[in-house]
Amino acid sequence: MLKSKGFWYLMMAGAVCGWIFTVAGLVKPYKNETLKKLWKSIAFTWLFGHPLELLVSRGVCAAAGITPRKVLIKTIVYGITWWLPIKLGVFKS
Repeated sequence: MLKSKGFWYLMMAGAVCGWIFTVAGLVKPYKNETLKKLWKSIAFTWLFGHPLELLVSRGVCAAAGITPRKVLIKTIVYGITWWLPIKLGVFKS
C-alpha cells in the first residue's frame, strides 16, 4: 500500500480537502460543536505541523534534486503525503 502511487494521490487529495475544510471554517465559522472541535484540531496541526515538516522535507527533497521553492509549496499544501513517497521512492523527482 505505501508503495502505491494511487494511495499517495488519494492521501494528497485528502490533504487538499483538509485545507478546504480549514479555510471554510475561517470564512464562515462552524456552529456545530463537533465540527468546531475538528476544525480546531486540523487547523492547529496544520498551522504548526506543515512548517515543521519543512525541516525534514527539505533534506529529503534536496537529495532527490527538487528545488527549495517546490519543496516549500508542496510541503505546505500536501505535507507528509507529498515528501514521504519521494523518500520511499514511490515518486521520482
